[in-house]
Amino acid sequence: MAQSRSFFGDVERELECSVCQEQFSETNEPKILKCLHTFCRSCLAAWLRQQGGGALTCPTCRQITECPSNNISNLPSNLFYKHMVDIVKAYSGQGQEDSPHCGNCDERKSLKFYCADCNHFLCVDCAGAHRKMKALSGHQVREIGKFKPSDARDYARRGNVCKKHNDEVRFYRDQCVICICRDCAILDHREHNIVSLDNGLQKKKSEIENKMQEVQANVPLLKIKKEFLEMQRIRMIKSVEQATEEIHSAAEQNIDFIRQHELSVTERLMKQKETFDAAFSNTVTGLDEKLVEIESRLDFGREILQRNNLTEILNVEEVLEQRFQELMEPCEFNLKVNCSAVKYVVNDLSSLKDSPGKLVTTNTEPSLTMVDGMGLTEGVQGEDCTFTVITKDSQGNKTHSEIDRVEVNIQSARTKETLKVNITNSQDGCYKVSYKPEA
Repeated sequence: MAQSRSFFGDVERELECSVCQEQFSETNEPKILKCLHTFCRSCLAAWLRQQGGGALTCPTCRQITECPSNNISNLPSNLFYKHMVDIVKAYSGQGQEDSPHCGNCDERKSLKFYCADCNHFLCVDCAGAHRKMKALSGHQVREIGKFKPSDARDYARRGNVCKKHNDEVRFYRDQCVICICRDCAILDHREHNIVSLDNGLQKKKSEIENKMQEVQANVPLLKIKKEFLEMQRIRMIKSVEQATEEIHSAAEQNIDFIRQHELSVTERLMKQKETFDAAFSNTVTGLDEKLVEIESRLDFGREILQRNNLTEILNVEEVLEQRFQELMEPCEFNLKVNCSAVKYVVNDLSSLKDSPGKLVTTNTEPSLTMVDGMGLTEGVQGEDCTFTVITKDSQGNKTHSEIDRVEVNIQSARTKETLKVNITNSQDGCYKVSYKPEA
């Protein structure tokens, strides 16, 4: 019994609107936004009015859901939550006027049992009669208090009935994208291509699983971008630390005159670091939110697929497919963090009348440096060979800074000795490298 209380306790908490803390109901049904978060219709209607109509932001993630007709009822309902409300009402009802009716005698009694074959909640008397009747003796009658998640999913699936004929849906019409009952199949869809509910379910599950795999493919790309950003952060912080040491070194050499200068430049440096930290934190937060969003939407998709409820799948398919389509788009994450490295350039003591030193930045990203030229792969013994080193920033653009330093080491393939190398700085991001292979 403790396990049942835990199950129903978890279900009741999940069936509460996170805005008003009220439980979903038939009159205040749960509605699904574009971002796949669920809230009650009343809260969403009030939120839509407060925001001026036409569209509303999700109270949880701030994603915008268009609502051109200003009618919250047009949003897809969370069918699984609606069915769970029925189960909780049956479990908690004690025969009061607002308690659910017994599915057999139609009286307001305390409902203790559920027949999976009839898809009805039963009172104690009807459950006993159910077991005694020969025609119904094979039915699966379960005690509601011992419900498990699998029973809840089974009830939700069986609860999908044809509104026209009030009969259980048994078939799927692919062209119309609807589930139909036996009478609909015979009377209205005889000329159509109709498949069983299970076949239709497998088809839709396969389509959604394929889209989820495409969305999942974006996760490693975002993680790679995050790792690259972290490398830039480390390099930037190290440059700040080194520049700080150089500042202190210069200050110690010019103790009296330079103390005020030290405070001024260090303050500028720390402000630059604070700006970077804030921008970095915002950028990483954006990446994390994107990853969390993908995982949340995938969890939503997995939960729907696990419940094997085609009607529920069809109910959210459009908004689900739209959201997955957005999440499947190639990640073009713009790294807005300025990862410019800093170096403190010390002036000659004779220039102290102007300034003890200055901060010089570099936008060069070492990992994106390129090398071009025949001398990189080919050379003639005894003759000069050349190639060019091109420095670039994090966006792949050629860049140059006076504090950039390019080092090139070339070893003889025969003697393993290091060859003499000449590097000419063109002051535009290009460095001409020349060497002479051994004769």
